[in-house]
Amino acid sequence: MTRKLLLSVCLIIMLVGETAVFGGRSVAGLIRLRGERAYFRNQYASAWLSYRNALDWGGDEDQLETDMVEVLLLGLHQDEAGAKIHTALPPSDSLRVARELTAKRLSYTPYRAYLWSLVSDIYQHQARQLRVSTPLDLTTLSENPIKNFLPEDRLAVAALQRASELEPNNYVYPDLLTEMFLELGRPAEAAPYCRRAVSAYPRLSEHDYLLSPDLDPEIKEAAIAGFEEALRHRSMIPSDLITCDAGRLLREHGEPRRAIDYFRRGIRPGSSFLECRFDLGLASYALGDFQSALDQFELSAAMLPESPWPDYYAGLSRLALGQNEAALPHLRLAREKGPPDPRFLHTLGETLERSGQVKEAERQFVAAANLNPDDTAAWSSLLDFYLRQHDLRAVSLTCSRLPAFRPPVELEACASLNRVP
Repeated sequence: MTRKLLLSVCLIIMLVGETAVFGGRSVAGLIRLRGERAYFRNQYASAWLSYRNALDWGGDEDQLETDMVEVLLLGLHQDEAGAKIHTALPPSDSLRVARELTAKRLSYTPYRAYLWSLVSDIYQHQARQLRVSTPLDLTTLSENPIKNFLPEDRLAVAALQRASELEPNNYVYPDLLTEMFLELGRPAEAAPYCRRAVSAYPRLSEHDYLLSPDLDPEIKEAAIAGFEEALRHRSMIPSDLITCDAGRLLREHGEPRRAIDYFRRGIRPGSSFLECRFDLGLASYALGDFQSALDQFELSAAMLPESPWPDYYAGLSRLALGQNEAALPHLRLAREKGPPDPRFLHTLGETLERSGQVKEAERQFVAAANLNPDDTAAWSSLLDFYLRQHDLRAVSLTCSRLPAFRPPVELEACASLNRVP
């Protein structure tokens, strides 16, 4: 009897203990949600307090202490950017506490790549603070930016490299390293990381630096190598999409002939990726092969009936081939489908003007100006049209309307008109 009573008491104690732990963690979860809400409202002090309270209630230490580091670092980012915010802790204390928290977490889970990326952020902040507080000695500076690295800069790079090694299929960390070296003007050091990032996630739109107009040729070739590497392995990204993105990269950076080879590889029988034909048309147009470009644009227009761009470029191709009348249906369709973009209206207006349909052309130029009242180029094009038609009354009337806009539009044609005696 005594034994049964003892077992019953032990069981009750265990149940009470488990209930208390479960209840504490439930409360901690609710408090963390309150902290998340404050975090996303940029109320960092409130978020910090909520995370601390959630820890006191027995919440997940790994998750909550990581949250606390994020609050500290985001506050530092915004403070350094000049935003008027209240950080969770004073900036001088934020780095110290963030270091302590990440060191603690890494002692338990040194295999977490994200923690190493936070360490990299901490060292970068330390380096910036040191540069602000330390007098600059010009005699020690080198033309090689890497030789000017502080120890904290090197530790930041090393931590990010460690994160990249721990998650080799995660493109974010090699992308961060690529951008870091590109900011330093060191494309040779950035290129291997660019190749790894593109190979891990072969989507052009996810690597913003590849769309920079002054992309270094070495980075471009590294990205192409990354696309090719991705094509040699199984990927969740369809191969035709990968090849078309590689072609887009080349076309965007002035190599339409090389791009065409990739686009043709992407346009295979049975391919469901339709936009590649449009890109092939753009590359052919850039090379002056207007008939091939027209064929691709007309196919694209049929496959993408809601997009105005295939019709617009089909019209431009016909204009380049000297087919003004045949270009008009394409340009009208682009005008109807598309937004009030001055390009659609001006191209249609100029084509109508050359075809002798002056009144309809005028309507396009007037619409472009009125639908884009802050666009100086739209008003300038309207005035140029009236000057070509020698309609000085319309020029004077248009100029009289411009001061009413906010900000007021000022054009040289109007100033010249006012100087006429």
